[in-house]
Amino acid sequence: MTKHPEWATKHKRKGTELRHINGKYYLYEVSSKWNPTLKRSQKITGKLLGKITEKDGFVESSKALLRKQKLTPTNISVKEYGVTAFIDRYLSEYKQLLKKHFPEYWRSIIALAFSRFVYHSPLKNVEFHYNTSYLSEMYPGEDLSAKTLSYIIKQIGFQRDKIVDFFKEFNFADDYILFDGTDLISNSKKMDINKFSKTKSGTFDFVANIMFVYSINLQLPIYYRLLPGNIKDIKAFKLCLEESGIKDAVVIADKGFYSQKNLDELRNADFNFILPLRRNNQMICFDDINKFIESSKCNYFKYENRIIWYVRTKIGDETLSLYLDEELRVNEIKDYLNRIDSLPEKFSKEGFQKKAQRFGTIALLHNFDKSAEEIFVDYKSRASIEIMIDTLKNILESDNSYMQNEQALEGWMFINHIALHWYYKILQLLKNGNLNKKFSPMDLIMFLKEIKKVKIDKTWHNAEITKKTEDLLKLLNVPIT
Repeated sequence: MTKHPEWATKHKRKGTELRHINGKYYLYEVSSKWNPTLKRSQKITGKLLGKITEKDGFVESSKALLRKQKLTPTNISVKEYGVTAFIDRYLSEYKQLLKKHFPEYWRSIIALAFSRFVYHSPLKNVEFHYNTSYLSEMYPGEDLSAKTLSYIIKQIGFQRDKIVDFFKEFNFADDYILFDGTDLISNSKKMDINKFSKTKSGTFDFVANIMFVYSINLQLPIYYRLLPGNIKDIKAFKLCLEESGIKDAVVIADKGFYSQKNLDELRNADFNFILPLRRNNQMICFDDINKFIESSKCNYFKYENRIIWYVRTKIGDETLSLYLDEELRVNEIKDYLNRIDSLPEKFSKEGFQKKAQRFGTIALLHNFDKSAEEIFVDYKSRASIEIMIDTLKNILESDNSYMQNEQALEGWMFINHIALHWYYKILQLLKNGNLNKKFSPMDLIMFLKEIKKVKIDKTWHNAEITKKTEDLLKLLNVPIT
């Protein structure tokens, strides 16, 4: 039998049992009952009474206190604690920056961002989430009624200069900056910024546009700007650069962006750019890469354990880099041939022969000097900002707005961008712990939400947490309780 230390056994008393579980000592109720089948007494383990530590001795569990004191519901208060503690300890830089730039409203901004991040909450429910969270104990007395919050976010929106200064606090490397834009469906017709326009999904609606800047090095969105729905990306780049203070950004477009008009505007604005070309673009000569692969001068590099062949052609002041991804080529050939059987009205062997040289290719037109591999990697990084926009719209559910004036919309988007920052900070934490393939940021939030504080007779106690939650926090080195 294992001998327990005296500091633990001295707390054992009649009707209790000492248990050593995962390196910790716990005290349980224990009793016995006659078992007529076995014809002997049988031990029955009862409720957990508390834990025992060498430093603190016996610490009674919150549930045991409730049972012993026979408290009524009016004596008890249970509040969310895990996410609140995480934000306060591990995202504390945001509290300091908000204090600096928005000294009058920083507490309200944290409560708003908390409600958006954790519950995707509209304004009307923020006060409820604040009151049921430990935020209300850390920052007591905040008026977060829908009427007050409407006023606050409007006041924040009036201070665009402070919003920009807030994002400038995050140091970023200009040569890894991505620009992109998307639309925000608006349910208000009172704002001049809303225009009836074609959306990214191909439908027509009243929308405002949002321009984003994303830092690859930081893996964070570090700037946004609201634009009228009929102002598209290229027209807004220059002013965004000036306001954000970014000097040398790279415009990395999607395949639908290229046109002679857009290309001319990029040239006139003197932007660095990488433009993917559709495979039917006349500038591309697919014979070049296939002949080049067969020659002794073939060029290639490895990207994610795949061989990427390439050939480069000078076109005026720009360079066309044509790549061939053999793995992508095989997949595209297989996909096309399968469609000949399933959709013979659209796909045929003749069509396959016409497109055979194009499968697996990527053509990038660019106007600055980098190696073929660097240009390819820069282009692939575009997926980061597309994922960020998808996160904002779908995970944080910020794909439409009911704000009734531009200042309120500006303030509302600022709140959502703080929530977006928090999402990416958690993603980085999971990546650093090699846990991002098993858990998403919202999975961690789900675990953190289950960590509660229980108030008993004016004293707050940590409620018990599940072993799975405890194990995850240990893996991340994030002690909450």
